[in-house]
Amino acid sequence: MPQLSPQGADFLILMERVGIALAIGMMVGMEREWAHKEVGVRTFAFVALAFTLAWTISPVATYVLLGALIPLVTLLNWRSFTRDGTLEMTTTVALLAMALLGILVGQGLLLVAAACGVVMTALLAWKFEVVRFAGAVTNEEIRGALVLGVSALVVYPILPSGTVDPWHLIDLRSAWVVVLVISAIAFTNYVLLRIYGTRGIRWTGLLGGLVNSTATVAELASRARNDPARLSVFALLGMATANTAMLMRNGLILGVFDVNALSYGWLGVTLMVVVSAVVMYRIRIRDTATEPLRMRSPISVRQALTFGALFLLITLAGELANRAFGQTGFLIVAAVGGLVSSASTSAAAGILAAKGTLAPELAGYGVVVTSMASLVFHVPMAQMAGRNQEVTRRLAGLSAVILAAGVLGLIAEAVWSGRP
Repeated sequence: MPQLSPQGADFLILMERVGIALAIGMMVGMEREWAHKEVGVRTFAFVALAFTLAWTISPVATYVLLGALIPLVTLLNWRSFTRDGTLEMTTTVALLAMALLGILVGQGLLLVAAACGVVMTALLAWKFEVVRFAGAVTNEEIRGALVLGVSALVVYPILPSGTVDPWHLIDLRSAWVVVLVISAIAFTNYVLLRIYGTRGIRWTGLLGGLVNSTATVAELASRARNDPARLSVFALLGMATANTAMLMRNGLILGVFDVNALSYGWLGVTLMVVVSAVVMYRIRIRDTATEPLRMRSPISVRQALTFGALFLLITLAGELANRAFGQTGFLIVAAVGGLVSSASTSAAAGILAAKGTLAPELAGYGVVVTSMASLVFHVPMAQMAGRNQEVTRRLAGLSAVILAAGVLGLIAEAVWSGRP
């Protein structure tokens, strides 16, 4: 097979970059054409090509070309302003960004340039969607996202690594990792709840249960209190769905920190999830749109610190109970923790198992116990919030069936594996 000469290879490399620069420029320029802007396909393609070739020649040529581009975009804005009193700011910034993408292509960063071009085109094309989303975002949600970012990028790096007490019990960095993981899961599901929560009660219960199952049960029960004849069945379905979501979430949290612990108690959890899903789908209603849950953003400084303190407390109690009383002590802590926060208890079990201070089987069974405790706690919570005896009675019956399935699963797993 004939080999290319060095000149031929250089020519192919240059033509590849020229083709990619033209493709990126035409892609973004086509969107500007669709938006009925004067600067369109040809201008953007020429800008991308010009800066790619300029960088190939010399960086100095690129700087000169950039200096020539600035008066052109200034003239573009002046003309738009004198015509109708508006500025072409988006198109101006897009042209400057296209110049930088052309430089990236000239440097050989082809994949980065192409990816940025796709993102640029998407942002330009989704103007109305982005504006509508920005208008729907509340200050509380913006603060929540900022708190999550500061927690991950500022607080976490300055925390000491390892335990900070003489008894080797308190590990602040590990605790903060748990805070970040749980907060990220909760915030992601909160965003999904904001987007899809009005599509139907099943989505409402599922996403709300992933964020905070106890709060979801209380909110649905309170809502049904206003119109029990019509809303009781909706509330019951939502609470059953929230319970299913809680069971799946706790298993996910445990698996994030110690996947080996998932091998223990899996049959009990699986049976509870299956029975809960069957119960959920046997509640027949017309899946119409529902009002969104009145839930606050799950991320704030106070909530992050509260969750971190709660996690440390459960971790300390679980480790001390395990040291003093063995398996029974930790399972008691897991049951009590489920009444407060099954998510934090599941995270504590996973962290202790990952550190080697808790046996994986004990962590797995602890998550089953804390999930069962949370199911039990939802019944009085629904009664306190909704004061509807019929809904509470049916929820208690469904919860009893789910708990029975979990107990049968634990017994079957113990018999199958030969464990006492």
